[in-house]
Amino acid sequence: MTALTRTPVTAPAPPSARGGLRAEFALARVEARRLLLHPLVLVSLAGYLALLLWPGGEPEDAYPVLQDIDRETQFGQLLLGLAVMIAANLGVLRSHRRGTDGAFAVLVVQPWRRTCAHVLSVLPTALVGALIVAGQFTAEALKPGAVGHGSVFELVTGPLLILLLAVLGVLLGRLIRSSFVAPLAAVAVIALAFVFVADSGSPAWLRGLAPVLFDEGSRPLPSALLGRPAGWHALYLLALAVLAAAGAVRASGGRSRAVRATALTALAAVVAAAVLQGTAPSDTVREAREVATRHPAEVQECERRGPTTYCAFPEFTPWIDEWARVTDRVRSLAGGPGTEQALTVRQKVNALDGPSGVQEPLPAAPGEVTASTAWGGERELEFAASVARGLVVGHERSEGAYCDARGVLMVWLAIRATRDGEALFDKTGDGYNSPGVIWAPVTAISLRDRELALLERLLTRPQADVGRAVRAHWAELSAAGTTTDRAAALLGVTAPAETAADREWMCA
Repeated sequence: MTALTRTPVTAPAPPSARGGLRAEFALARVEARRLLLHPLVLVSLAGYLALLLWPGGEPEDAYPVLQDIDRETQFGQLLLGLAVMIAANLGVLRSHRRGTDGAFAVLVVQPWRRTCAHVLSVLPTALVGALIVAGQFTAEALKPGAVGHGSVFELVTGPLLILLLAVLGVLLGRLIRSSFVAPLAAVAVIALAFVFVADSGSPAWLRGLAPVLFDEGSRPLPSALLGRPAGWHALYLLALAVLAAAGAVRASGGRSRAVRATALTALAAVVAAAVLQGTAPSDTVREAREVATRHPAEVQECERRGPTTYCAFPEFTPWIDEWARVTDRVRSLAGGPGTEQALTVRQKVNALDGPSGVQEPLPAAPGEVTASTAWGGERELEFAASVARGLVVGHERSEGAYCDARGVLMVWLAIRATRDGEALFDKTGDGYNSPGVIWAPVTAISLRDRELALLERLLTRPQADVGRAVRAHWAELSAAGTTTDRAAALLGVTAPAETAADREWMCA
């Protein structure tokens, strides 16, 4: 009789360090390909690229300010990163969903090494994000009207967002065995970024904890005045990604000294970056903001062209040609001394609150008109109105609506001196629900219904005929005491009747 003996099954010997690395990289390549071809990632990537490449755009898009464009690259990256986070989480949970976890127990690659492979697999998606950012920023920088300087730290923020969110998906997959956690985390990230801390009035330290530093003001600022902690925020995102990766490896059984040291170092970097990005701008930045706001002439470059002197912050001097084109057009429509009247066009900002500020610049001195740090489309009409006001009124003080010939004259000059002026004037009124108002760079030029009706009648007449009347009667039309009735008679149209609503306006 033969005795039966049982031979015990022993676990496979762990691989050597070199063999383990080769196995990690091989698995990482496979998972990276799966991640890049995941339907959710492909759909989000296609939608992202479609928005970037969609033809058209607003006229002001032809004049990008690069220190704003580098920040605009981050929002699409955030949404792409959320899709990658969900896909990476599903990749980690694939064996759990398919019930094949037990089969991995007989492999020579330990669980923590498989986690390392999943972490490495997200790097190509971050690289794709970086390529998109580079292409988007380069396309904007190559536009003839582009001005300013981008920040490397702002540009790397988008790819770091993808990296952080993807690694977070891996960590969640190792901590919680549920495919519903990543979508819930995506909702939480959106709520954190767009609801709870997106308000520019929130404390700087709180806004710094969000994935994206929201800091949007009314107008772009020269790059030296931004004072954004972009470098510290980039370090914050990178350190968070490393911390999440170390946490995922540790949750998978990787408890070596290297993992602990990496986690502790990343945690220290996260705390330091979070503290430093919440500190106030340096004294140098605050002083520069004060000077640029209250004494811009001290830091601007000026260029004289005929009777007009143009002064701009150094980054914005390429726009002087555009300002001169509009200014010359306004002068050509004017009459008498308006054609040769000395005028200074000065670029103004209100940078006291940094890029989150919404306050308008201070009014220019008498004899000066304001140019803003944005250009194109409605901004061109606003600048034309500013020049017209400088020639007709001579100051930018807000004293109410113009209930006389001056208001009609200024708005007519602005519309006729601007490309597609009538369409822009209608668009401005519809956008702000304020027909008869041009939102000039500092203070608006407002017309009552009566003056607006007179303007509309002038716009229906041939421009050459109205232009001859304007030049012939410039002195009287630009005088403060000329009534709307007299302006209508001088310009050859019938004056509209005054209504009860017109009499309620405060007139300049």
